[in-house]
Amino acid sequence: MKKILAVIAALFCFAGVTFADELEELQKNPNFVDVSTRSIVPEDQHTTNKTAKVLIEYTPLTDEVHIYYTCVAVTYDQGEAMNTVLACLQDFQKENQYFSYKYLRKDSVKYFKDDKNMKWATYQSYVKFNR
Repeated sequence: MKKILAVIAALFCFAGVTFADELEELQKNPNFVDVSTRSIVPEDQHTTNKTAKVLIEYTPLTDEVHIYYTCVAVTYDQGEAMNTVLACLQDFQKENQYFSYKYLRKDSVKYFKDDKNMKWATYQSYVKFNR
């Protein structure tokens, strides 16, 4: 029984060494499909709120964008959040040569506390772009 386990373990080690460089070879292939998600912080945030930050998560394979507007909950304004997100989406659309976009689901607001017990608000929007 111990010999069988030793042989199986040796085969796994051999397989690991043999296929370790396969990912690098795939990335050199011109048909390689990038399924990663990129996090983008827009240069122009389009906000007047000093505590607000915008983050865009972009998946090139599916042309989907998740955009987050985060600020301190006390200074959160729904209208400003919507206008900021809309302006950032329009900038993103122009930069990446997209024709239009549609919302994948209803926008939402989530509240949370950080490690300093400070209350924050995050406005989230999920969008799919079209070429």
